[in-house]
Amino acid sequence: MTVARWRERIAGAGTWRLVYEIGLVTLVTAAATVAAAAASWYPLAPWLVGLTTPVLMVLRLINPLGAYIAAALIGLGTGGQGMVVMAVLSASLSYRAARVWQVLTGLAVGWVCFVLSILWETSLTVEWAVLVSAMFALLACAPAGVARLVRRRRTLLAAMHQRNVQLHSGQAEVARQAQMRERARIARDLHDSLGNRLTLISLYAGMMHTGEADLVRQTASAAMTELRQILGLLGQDGTQSTVRPLTGLDELVEQARASGARVEILREGEPRPLAALTEHAAYRVIQEGLTNALRHAHGGSITLLLRYEPDALIARVTNTPGRRVALDTSGQGLFGLAERVRVANGVLFHGPAPDGGFRLAATLAYSGDEPPPPPAVVTTGPDFATLIERQGRRSRIVLTTTAVSIAGLLVLCAAGIWLTTAMVAVDRDTYDAIRVGQPEAAVRAELPDTDTDAAVAGAPTGCVDYPAALLDQLGSESGEMIYRFCFRDGVLVDKQTREGTP
Repeated sequence: MTVARWRERIAGAGTWRLVYEIGLVTLVTAAATVAAAAASWYPLAPWLVGLTTPVLMVLRLINPLGAYIAAALIGLGTGGQGMVVMAVLSASLSYRAARVWQVLTGLAVGWVCFVLSILWETSLTVEWAVLVSAMFALLACAPAGVARLVRRRRTLLAAMHQRNVQLHSGQAEVARQAQMRERARIARDLHDSLGNRLTLISLYAGMMHTGEADLVRQTASAAMTELRQILGLLGQDGTQSTVRPLTGLDELVEQARASGARVEILREGEPRPLAALTEHAAYRVIQEGLTNALRHAHGGSITLLLRYEPDALIARVTNTPGRRVALDTSGQGLFGLAERVRVANGVLFHGPAPDGGFRLAATLAYSGDEPPPPPAVVTTGPDFATLIERQGRRSRIVLTTTAVSIAGLLVLCAAGIWLTTAMVAVDRDTYDAIRVGQPEAAVRAELPDTDTDAAVAGAPTGCVDYPAALLDQLGSESGEMIYRFCFRDGVLVDKQTREGTP
C-alpha cells in the first residue's frame, strides 16, 4: 500500500519537482557529509551523516516532525547537526506541519540537542549555551518563521483561487438557468398565443364545411402538434417579460364569438392595480380555459369570470357540454398553466362541473410581485470572509512570533557581546605589548584591577591569571586560555599562556 502511494505521488509530482527534490537532497547531503568529515569526531561520523541525510530529506515530505526529531538526535550523536541540514529541515517542518504545536515541539527538541552537542568540544557553560542558542535561533527559528509565513500566504491564495472558481461556476450556472427560463418564457408565450390562434383557425375552417376547410383544419392541427413537439418546455419556471393586460380579454372574447361560440364575460368587485405576474397569470388562465372550451365543448355556453376579492383575484372559465373539435393536442397545457400560477403565488383548480361541463379556475394573491429567487450556489467549507479573517489572524501570530524570534536573536547577540566583553580581562594585543622586566606598577596599570571578577582564582603566589579574549579561547584546542603574569620585587619576571583550568 505504501509503495503504491509513493508511486502515485511521484507520478503526480511532475518532472521539475522531481529534479528539484533530487538536486536539493544531493546538495544538502554533500554539505552535511563534508562538514562531518572536516570535524572528524570519529571515523564513522561522516558515513552515518552521509547515509542518514538522504533518508531524512525524503522522510520530511511525509512526516516532517519525525524527520526533524530524528535529524536532531543524529546530530547529537555525530558532533552537532550541520547548519545546512538544520536550516532546510526547519523550513520544511514549519511549512509542511499542519499544527503549530508540531513546529514548536520539533524546534524545542532540536534546540536541546543542538545545545547539548557542544559537549563534543568543551564543557557546557552559560556563555556557550547563550551563544549556541543564538546560533540556533539564526539557523532554525528564522527559516521556520519565514516558511510559516509562506505557508499562510499560499493557503490564502489557494482559498482565493477556490473561491474564484466557485464564483465562476456559480455565474455559469446562473447564466444557464437564465437561458432556460428565457426559453421557457418564449415557449409558453408561443404556446398560449399561437395555440389559441390555431384553435380559432380550426374552428373557422369547421364552419365552412368544404374540402378546403377540412384541409385548413388538418393543417392547423398538424401545426399545433409540431409546435408542442418543438417547444416542449412548458413545465419550467420563468419570468414573464411581456405582460398580457386583462383589458385584452374583450378582444379575446370577440375572436371566440366570431367562430360561432357563445361566450360571456363577467367582472365582479372593484378593479385594482395588479402585479405583472398576477395579471399575466390571470390572462393566461382565461385564455387557456377558453381555448380548451372551444376544443372540447364547441357549441356549449362559455362563461369567463374575473372577481376581485379583498385578498385575491379569481379568474375562472366554465363551459357547458358541447361537441369535441377534431384537433390533436398533447394535453400538457394545464400542467404548464399550473406551474405559471404557482410562480405567481396562486392555486389552480380544474375539473368537471355538476352540469357535465368543465371548470378551470385560479386564485391569485395580490402580493405576487416577483417569482422566487433562483437557488443559491451551495459551497462547502467555511465562509470566504471567515477564512480570510482566520488566515490573517494566524499570519499576524506567525509574524509576531518571527519578530519576537528575531528580537530574541538580537538580544542574545547583545548578551553574547556583553558576556564576551565581561569575560575579556586581557586581550592578545595587551598581552603582547607587556614585556618581561617592566615595573609591576606599569604592568598593573595595563591590566584589570585584581579586585574585580576578571582575575581567575587559583594562581600561584606572586602571579595573577586573567581569561583570554573569547576569540583567542575559541582558537585554542581546549577552548579555554589563560594569561598568567608573575611579579617579583616589583618587576614582571614572567608571563605565560596556559590552556585549561589553572
